[in-house]
Amino acid sequence: MGIKRRSAAIFALAAVGVVAVAAVAIAAPTSTFTSKMTPSNPPKTTYKNGSLATDLKTTYTNPGNSNPGGAIQRTQIYLDKNWKINTGAASKCADNQLAGKTMKDAMTACKNALIGSGTATATANGVFQINGCVLLFNGKPATSGPDAGLPTLKVFTRVQASNPSTISCANPTTNTQGNATILLNGVLRNATGLYGKVLDVNNITQSASFPLEEFKTTIGKSTSTYIQAKCPTTPWHMKVTWTYNDNTSKTVSKTQPCT
Repeated sequence: MGIKRRSAAIFALAAVGVVAVAAVAIAAPTSTFTSKMTPSNPPKTTYKNGSLATDLKTTYTNPGNSNPGGAIQRTQIYLDKNWKINTGAASKCADNQLAGKTMKDAMTACKNALIGSGTATATANGVFQINGCVLLFNGKPATSGPDAGLPTLKVFTRVQASNPSTISCANPTTNTQGNATILLNGVLRNATGLYGKVLDVNNITQSASFPLEEFKTTIGKSTSTYIQAKCPTTPWHMKVTWTYNDNTSKTVSKTQPCT
């Protein structure tokens, strides 16, 4: 009887362990992205002006900045080594010119530093979706710490953080919609191997009150040299690493043919 009881206890503990592992797996966030560099047929040896469209998405089973695995803390976007970022192609904007501003105010202060735009969503801890508009600005170099002197990209997001969350992203130069601003700071670092640069956006939960779900943006244009591409070999490579607020991470790599 003692052996049978001990065996039953062992099986019971094992079952609890399986349930616990399953719960952890179920609670894990899921992130992915799509991207497209245009044009896809630049010269082989010289750079051509381009634009990069990306769509980064994350879903959570238990969203919340205070819930482990319920928010993104850091996003690292790796760019192909045959793509070039020219931070001297636009004016540079500082945090104090963008923090707490409307789209109109941000454009008044930093219109000549604008290098991209798009849309974003966040979740009010699963209660409702928060919608927002994104403006990407060429930033002034970092001034302190290990990143001092490195170029930056300011991710300005104006949101309507109330339900219903309705906001138009049209005409940012005159647009005063939204009731909150999220300002994220991306640092551009050198990368190795298949990649030339990595845009590192850290400390996200310190800037965003709610977990970010999707950023859909386009950076650059045919009339700007901010981002350029060449095609000596195909395909191009890009990857994104998300680090969540429980210190777990996920990396997704993708390619795009070029000719």
